[in-house]
Amino acid sequence: SHDLRSPLAAIIGSASSLQHYGARMDGRDRDALLDTIRLEGQRLDRYIQNLLDMTRLGHGGLKLNRDWIGVDEVVGAAVERIRKFVPGATVDVGIEPGLAPLWVHPALVEQALFNVIENAAKFSPPGQAVRVHAADASDHALQIDVVDEGPGIPEADRARIFDMFYSVERGDRGQHGTGLGLTIAQGMIGAHGGTVAALPGRDGRGTCIRITLPRTVPD
Repeated sequence: SHDLRSPLAAIIGSASSLQHYGARMDGRDRDALLDTIRLEGQRLDRYIQNLLDMTRLGHGGLKLNRDWIGVDEVVGAAVERIRKFVPGATVDVGIEPGLAPLWVHPALVEQALFNVIENAAKFSPPGQAVRVHAADASDHALQIDVVDEGPGIPEADRARIFDMFYSVERGDRGQHGTGLGLTIAQGMIGAHGGTVAALPGRDGRGTCIRITLPRTVPD
């Protein structure tokens, strides 16, 4: 409820200020309020989409419309959205050369990856990049690691962060987000027969969220 009301309050407050005081504001102040309305509206839209996706997952209404897509294309699309919706986020991408394309539902895999990267970006220290690395885990599976330099997740919480609305000091369960991002990512990847796991980051710092997707082929 708090996460849905916060952007609504910002939108209503900014619109009210424009309505009552806009004529006395300079252009910079008006633009700032309009930016607030736009950004908070987009944030609210993402929250609602997460709730809708969670409903579809819970009722078995998620259908896979598979198509071939390159690994670089699906990773690139998710990263481009992050740069648009999370201002200031820095993402370093490394994709192993020669990776075969995936036979997946492209929009669902992109959304799952977006949720994971967004989660990592929100809790990375200022100036620290989120690293996204894609490589073949085996002849039959692709592995995408999303690694941040944040405070990390206690070992006891690493499995529980994928529970709906679970609250932990970091992850998308704290003061940011609805607590659904990683849950939805796990559901979307799970619908493809894959897994999402939380692991310790490099050198004991931060967190690595590992997405593993089986290399399915058309029947």
